Amino acid sequence: MAQLALVSDDLHFLQHLLPTWEQQFNLRVLNPPKPPPRIRGPRDLLAGLRNRRLRSRELPPLAKWADVVFCEWATHYLEWLSHHPGRAKLATRMHRYELERHADHVNWDNVALVLFVSNAMERAFRAAVPDYGGQTAVVYENIDFAKFSTRDRGATHRLGMLGQVIPRKGVREAVEFFAAIADELPELSLSIAGGTPDARYRQRVEETIAVAGLGERVTLEGFVPDLQAWYHSLDLIVSNSQAEGLQTSLVEGVASGCRALSRGWAGAEEVVPPDGLFSSATEFRQRLVKHYALDAEERTRQATGEREALLERLGARPRMAELLASLAP
Repeated sequence: MAQLALVSDDLHFLQHLLPTWEQQFNLRVLNPPKPPPRIRGPRDLLAGLRNRRLRSRELPPLAKWADVVFCEWATHYLEWLSHHPGRAKLATRMHRYELERHADHVNWDNVALVLFVSNAMERAFRAAVPDYGGQTAVVYENIDFAKFSTRDRGATHRLGMLGQVIPRKGVREAVEFFAAIADELPELSLSIAGGTPDARYRQRVEETIAVAGLGERVTLEGFVPDLQAWYHSLDLIVSNSQAEGLQTSLVEGVASGCRALSRGWAGAEEVVPPDGLFSSATEFRQRLVKHYALDAEERTRQATGEREALLERLGARPRMAELLASLAP
């Protein structure tokens, strides 16, 4: 049985796979606290120093013990391991931000396998690291699809966005797009779920809602404890992001029977069909008007077809466990 060391300070997208991996590998997991993304004061500086000491203390014995070390997220731990190679083969999965923040600090000659959540991310990596000579693959096992079922879908006239309320997610602009069609579709509402770590940006979103007079129709939900019920309350799941790896809420929404509507960031087309992509307020309006002009039976037929097609596409991608096992001697 191959010896696999999993290194990650965020296991959110792998947690559901670990029971199976424990049967497939002799598995050890290093799951340290996340280091601060930037140093803003003495506490962050201390946390960063502790993380550096942890890397130099914990990673060498793992690299010596394992056949394969897998870094979920191509961040600080991959950087360190790529410059201190042991006997283990080194593999990683890159989601999005790592390419701009960490890729230049990794010795890619010592990384045998890089996995991606989208074809678009693989293309971006190949463009940024053209001389990479290892193996790459596009995978998708971020969610357990068994947890996301459809419902009998009558129209709720409710749109949803899920993710942190930050500028990259384009939440304020989405509210402006919604305001432009609010009079034309007076039954429509917008639910914005997710944390608000940027208080200043949240205030700007709230001001945009208030100025448009949409306080009764656009809501900031914060944390949603029952995601399946929330998705079932929607007709469409919306993304207005500037960039994503492969946005989880779009996949979960479609898996729950929603239709998807997304700005055309690189990779959105891997989840959303062409008639669900938009690049402007005008196209956003056109997509919504067209959707609500369909009768209920046709809306359900399209949502069901899009769900089946997405699950088939993502399900056809290779399994991470098989790719990692292939690296072992």
